[in-house]
Amino acid sequence: MGKKTKELLEKLEKGIEQVRSSEEFKEMLKFFSKFHNYSMNNQILIQQQRPGATHVAGYKKWQKLGRQVQKGEKGIKILAPMTFKKTVEEEDENGEIVEKEKKVMYFRPVTVFDISQTEGDSIPTMDLSLKDNFGEIMQPLLRFADKKRIEVDLKTVEEDPFLTAGCHGYSSGGYIAVKTTERNKTEQASCLVHELAHELLHKENNEELTKEIKELEAEAVAFIVMDHYNVELKSSKYLALYKKSYDLKESLDRISRVSKEIINFTKDYLKNEEQQGIKKIA
Repeated sequence: MGKKTKELLEKLEKGIEQVRSSEEFKEMLKFFSKFHNYSMNNQILIQQQRPGATHVAGYKKWQKLGRQVQKGEKGIKILAPMTFKKTVEEEDENGEIVEKEKKVMYFRPVTVFDISQTEGDSIPTMDLSLKDNFGEIMQPLLRFADKKRIEVDLKTVEEDPFLTAGCHGYSSGGYIAVKTTERNKTEQASCLVHELAHELLHKENNEELTKEIKELEAEAVAFIVMDHYNVELKSSKYLALYKKSYDLKESLDRISRVSKEIINFTKDYLKNEEQQGIKKIA
């Protein structure tokens, strides 16, 4: 392992330990919402080196986008996966030693820059803010559930006695029930994301994690998805739980992976809907 790679891994471990505090954890979740296409390791490395970053790319990529890194700017180091072919000796089915070519993966440091470190052409962005009408995301979330073969029912309290004032939804073995309400679509959507996270994260390792950790992970996924669409949850029950001693890195990796999957699906769905709407107008 190279010296620079080792230094980045040490920085990564330090960053993970820092988010055990409430406010640091909240900031990490916000960062995950902005950099959902990056691995959890690189999300943490970017935040460690440039907390205010919003959009990063390599030097040449910025040039292709019509922007230039400003003189004197210090780059952000992240880890990029690389592969190389290696010849190894193995026994074949006849017990004879033969040479085989295998692909080996390793990571090396690469440099990226935040958009604030560049100047030039403006970057077109899609407005994904649903702050005033978060109900718009219910359809892509329902489509996402369908893709995952998860049945979702939107029910009133009268239809399902389990959906009381303190319970907005529940999930069990491929089934989700969410309390329907016309007054608070944000609550309805965030509840659905929360329960989807349970189904995706905790269906297989049901016995390995405590109920407290499961709730924390599901709420963290909901926070990230909502924050990506510029809606912050009022709930803060997830903030104080990371003081517990358990494998924080694995938990953050699960949270990052599932929130990324939901965000990418809903973004693509909304983008396609917008493009279809433009075609109809044209």
